[in-house]
Amino acid sequence: MVAAMLPVFAACTGGEQAVRDPDPVEHGALINVVRNGGRPFRDESAMVLPDGSWRTYRGGRDKASGTLTWEQQAQLTALLADPRLRDEGRQSHPPTSCPDAFRVWLYVVHPDRNVTIGYAECPDAAAPPVAAGIANLLMDATDWVGARAMAAGPPAHQGA
Repeated sequence: MVAAMLPVFAACTGGEQAVRDPDPVEHGALINVVRNGGRPFRDESAMVLPDGSWRTYRGGRDKASGTLTWEQQAQLTALLADPRLRDEGRQSHPPTSCPDAFRVWLYVVHPDRNVTIGYAECPDAAAPPVAAGIANLLMDATDWVGARAMAAGPPAHQGA
């Protein structure tokens, strides 16, 4: 009986405490970011489910999949809760003078709201800050080729 109580006693005294990540944050939205344009033309997208799982596509084909970290989920949840996001969806983002610029479309499908925002990645146009924050977070989190990587040059060929 005493031997059976030792693990319980150790757990109560903190002798064998396990460090545990917080439970994942579920943001409740289906998010799709589409990025296309440029020269040569590229068509890329990332889809994130409410549980934080994601899948990326390039040219309509599966590229990669994974799950957002707890920190990424928390950051995404905060961006989705930002009241400016709804306002950004109501604003018009006119064409720019950059004909080869990438166009980014953010689609948020949520039980409480649906938002669609489009903008160009162009120096002469201001991107909507919350929508661009979501797009950049997802491009970085999913290891998707984003504007910063494109500025560095074309990606190396990885085969099919």
